[in-house]
Amino acid sequence: MEDRQKLEQMVTEINQLQQQGETITQQIEQLNQSLADITTAQEAVKGIKNATGKQTLVPIGAGCFIETELKSEDIIVGVGSDVAIKRSREETEKTLQTDKEEVQKLIGSLTEQLQKINEYIAQKRPEAERLMKETGVQ
Repeated sequence: MEDRQKLEQMVTEINQLQQQGETITQQIEQLNQSLADITTAQEAVKGIKNATGKQTLVPIGAGCFIETELKSEDIIVGVGSDVAIKRSREETEKTLQTDKEEVQKLIGSLTEQLQKINEYIAQKRPEAERLMKETGVQ
């Protein structure tokens, strides 16, 4: 194969892999945000243990809170498609922990993929640079 064609193929492959890496990086960022949300929810759920009948502040946004009395430890949980169900605090804690573990596994898997992509690019880049010099392509 002619060096110029080989170079074009390598550049195309490297560009595609870089785009794939950027997509994976964005997915990891989104999953990290989900992980933070789950952790916040876990802390809130733990905070209501044995708090029935006590006064608490509930955030309503923009740094504003309303004061309310906790009537039970049951939690309304969204399950998708605008459907929510009532669950006990214990069930909610288990669900959140399971969700957290799944997100952590996904982050780990995507991080491995990203690392492999970056290693492959790092391996191919010197050869591409050599071909660029040999063919006079800038």
